[in-house]
Amino acid sequence: MNSQRKTSEIFWLRPGVLAGRAGPDLVPWTVEELQASNIRRVLSVNDGALVHPEDFSPIGIEYGCYPLPDNAPPQPGDVEAAIDTLVAALEFVLAPKPQEGGVLVHCRSGKDRTGLFLCYYLVCIEGFTTERAIDEVKAVRPIALTAPGWDAFAREVLSAVPEL
Repeated sequence: MNSQRKTSEIFWLRPGVLAGRAGPDLVPWTVEELQASNIRRVLSVNDGALVHPEDFSPIGIEYGCYPLPDNAPPQPGDVEAAIDTLVAALEFVLAPKPQEGGVLVHCRSGKDRTGLFLCYYLVCIEGFTTERAIDEVKAVRPIALTAPGWDAFAREVLSAVPEL
């Protein structure tokens, strides 16, 4: 029962493909819980606080850490830093996986930096407009992009994504 409560912290943007969650520094997790949720890749968009990548490899989970700016409100230079980081993080997410399974994206609270990456994915991979991406992410994570200045910040970052 306790394990079920913890795995319910995962919210799926694309079931079985792409999910988000608060990080283990806010809501603890175990690698067994991630594995049971069919997570095969974990992306930290914060500094990876309390993530133990050495525990992932033996059970077939890959790990990448691509910290996005966490200023609230965002500061000068954060847009450029975010774009550079998002490009690298998306490459990690799209790299071939050794086995089928989903990608879990997290920051501390699983709302602003995680929300920004999920929106970026929708814009780049699924061709969503900025507004549609934000609406879709907020539909699965209503608290996404709610830190001071982050809604406008996300719109500015996403509007800078080149058309594919």
